Amino acid sequence: MAKKKNRRSAASTEVVRNFHARDRWFTTAKVLLAIAPFISLGYLQAAAGTTDLQSVLSQNPTLTVSFLASMTGPFIAYLLKFVQQHLHAGDAGYAVCNLTLMMVAEAMLSNTIYFILMIVLLYFVFEMTGVSPAAAIRQKWNDHFWRDISGSIVLLVFSAFCMFVSFRLGMY
Repeated sequence: MAKKKNRRSAASTEVVRNFHARDRWFTTAKVLLAIAPFISLGYLQAAAGTTDLQSVLSQNPTLTVSFLASMTGPFIAYLLKFVQQHLHAGDAGYAVCNLTLMMVAEAMLSNTIYFILMIVLLYFVFEMTGVSPAAAIRQKWNDHFWRDISGSIVLLVFSAFCMFVSFRLGMY
């Protein structure tokens, strides 16, 4: 009996240790997403040269759309905080649904690096929980699905707007 108890505690400790090792990935993603507008602002400042930033944004719509797309980074970092909290609480369905929608939003914005980052985070969550996106949707469908993904829906609407403008400008 004592051996079973020791094995259980060792197994649960290993899962916790592995989960906290993945926390570093979430923190890294949040930091990278939070600094995205500043990187874009630096790029805009370099493109502006001696002129002011407002005139560059008004004269070059492609830079404006790129800057707007980078502004989604802090919002995604904010949403990742909730994903991480729900993951700690054992709600893998919430985490997988939102990470999947964030991945779609990054694909719509053509942010390749952040798209790959969302894939990596989704893989880690799948590896820890074994919940696939389809299973997460089935699990959450009757359990406040629309409320749980509301932040990601706002993100998708904004991403669709940026994608539409990008198509109109011929950026793709």
